[in-house]
Amino acid sequence: MQLVKRFNVLLIEDNEGDFMLVEDYLTEIFDSVEITHCWLLEEALVSLRKNEYDVVLLDLSLPDSNGKGSILEILSLAKEAPVIVLTGRADKQLAIDTLQLGVEDYLVKDEVNATVLQKSISYGIERNKFRLIISNSEKRFRSIIANSTDGFALIGANGSIQEISSFGKEIIGFNLAENDGFFRVEFLHPDHRTTVINTFSEVIKKPGKIKLLEFKYKIPNAGYRWLESTFYNLLDDPAVRAVVLNYRDITKRKTEEEERNILIEELLQTNADLKQFGYITSHNLRAPVTNLLSIVDLLEPEKITDNKTQALVSAFKSASFQLNDTLNDLINVLVIREKKYVALHKISFKETVEKNIHNLRELLNTESISISTDFSEAPSIVFDPSYLESILINLFTNSIKFASPDRKLQISIISHKLGEDTVLEFTDNGLGMNMKNVKDRIFGLYQRFHERSDSKGI
Repeated sequence: MQLVKRFNVLLIEDNEGDFMLVEDYLTEIFDSVEITHCWLLEEALVSLRKNEYDVVLLDLSLPDSNGKGSILEILSLAKEAPVIVLTGRADKQLAIDTLQLGVEDYLVKDEVNATVLQKSISYGIERNKFRLIISNSEKRFRSIIANSTDGFALIGANGSIQEISSFGKEIIGFNLAENDGFFRVEFLHPDHRTTVINTFSEVIKKPGKIKLLEFKYKIPNAGYRWLESTFYNLLDDPAVRAVVLNYRDITKRKTEEEERNILIEELLQTNADLKQFGYITSHNLRAPVTNLLSIVDLLEPEKITDNKTQALVSAFKSASFQLNDTLNDLINVLVIREKKYVALHKISFKETVEKNIHNLRELLNTESISISTDFSEAPSIVFDPSYLESILINLFTNSIKFASPDRKLQISIISHKLGEDTVLEFTDNGLGMNMKNVKDRIFGLYQRFHERSDSKGI
């Protein structure tokens, strides 16, 4: 029979005959076994401090043995090795007592043979491995709980607290003794008390049920704090038999949410007020501006003989047209900003640019302008067609308006990918802008960076 290739056994036995018999059994069981024989308990304790063994076989009738105390000493030094009692005393109560102390098996020498010993050692090793796995898992679990910034508690079906983590006590300032082993229901905020109680009652009725809840709980000397809690019913799990409560303090988050909601409400109201102001302004200005334009149409500056009056009328006429243009621009801005939903389509850059060039052929079809394009990397985009056409028209006309008088106008339009985004680059060699001075104002309403009478900044 063979269990492992090499096996280290500590045999603590003061009877030479019994030692030789057990030695024979061990050599029969294992192909390769190393047996360390100790006659006395003290000798065995010294050996356990220096060496590690796969199993310890212990005779209780040793000259220097002191019963249960000796067993505990051996167990404390055996590390991961199972301890099997091998004794001549067929005492049932003694067997129970030793097993309760932590030994793997209790064997009576007269009943032992190679097969019995093999089974006892094999089962003892496997049981010990399983127990170590459970023990290590529990240690890891408790380490996680101990170092977690969340609170954990195990609650019985009657609401009693079976266990609560240290940080869990710290979060709510909880003292188990002072609270008779229960959470203080009266510490729940009156607005949330019924909800929490009903949620717990719902959870305990359904094994495996999980509920997430946010509520306020009164903390001693700190007022109410917001807690986010998870109730998990593990009452049917033999290893737990409780409702697991996991909770954390979210007061800071809730406060920030409340402040953010207040700010959003204020911004929405401000936006609504500005929109209403824009509508009122555009509506109230439309009638007088229309009247001004009608009057301008009736004026005939060429029939006025006085030069000063003629200049004033011309200035009045120009200002009236400028005011009308400005009003139309403002109305267009309001209409665009009110348009919350846009129709998105897959658009070809090449086709859209060619369409713009065709529509602006009178401005662009000159020998003084060079246009180059490259859409090979990103030929299309999902976008609003009218918006893209408007953007390109503005860019084309701006390039022409602000072309440098010292060089031929060159326009370059390319598209490429930047991560998940599509980038359209429109470049020209016109007058340009000092980015250091204007970077914070680009694309702002009515922002103009060149002194031209036809510049609007829209």
